[in-house]
Amino acid sequence: MSKIIYGINSVLEALKSHPELVEEIWLNKNTLSGRKYQIVEKAKKLGIPLKLVSKHRFNPPKISPQANTQGVVAYLSEFLYANLEDIVKNWENKKEIPLVLILDEVEDPQNVGSIIRSADAGGVHGIVIPKLRGCDINETVIKVSSGSAFNLPIVKINNIKHAISFFKEMGLWIIGLTHKADTSIYSLDLKQPVAIIVGNEGRGIRQTILEKCDFLVKIPMKGKIESLNVSIATAVTIFETLRQRFYI
Repeated sequence: MSKIIYGINSVLEALKSHPELVEEIWLNKNTLSGRKYQIVEKAKKLGIPLKLVSKHRFNPPKISPQANTQGVVAYLSEFLYANLEDIVKNWENKKEIPLVLILDEVEDPQNVGSIIRSADAGGVHGIVIPKLRGCDINETVIKVSSGSAFNLPIVKINNIKHAISFFKEMGLWIIGLTHKADTSIYSLDLKQPVAIIVGNEGRGIRQTILEKCDFLVKIPMKGKIESLNVSIATAVTIFETLRQRFYI
């Protein structure tokens, strides 16, 4: 068993979106109520092994006692990454204007999980992450995303530049989000097909990647700080795109 997820939302989303990955589920039988019964029902229908144990014996392997499991832990086979073509199929099937996120060396799993949750809520068609100097889709990411990691294609790729070239060929404009830009995100037409790049928590987007962008934009600041946390900045950008496309 190579992946562990926990929490009600995360496990329910895994059972809904990728039940073939779920190998076993542990449940604290002393806290069975509400949506936990949905987990039991779905697991039984799918033939997934369930362990219903008492509170004092609820010690699933490889789980820290400090983890906020909500009394639900699932063991998965390796997370199922998508490919770039899956992202294209997603926007084609929905008949929507493409919206893609590219994470350039975003390393904190809390940030990656928050970004994925915002992306799911904001209608992003797929996310690209690097194989090196990035963050894998691990149990922390899945927990923070509330299971949203199972709801949209996530591609892990050797070279971010390849993804940029791929999406340019598909007709997408490449937008780099950086506080060093002169153009405000609010002055850019986001109704066009776009792939938005966000960068590392400390370094931002690498210079070699910035050079591949069609536009560089920033979120205007009034206070003394010059930039937002990457997950917050990404959420602002996603929902500005949503506003332009559907509400004006």
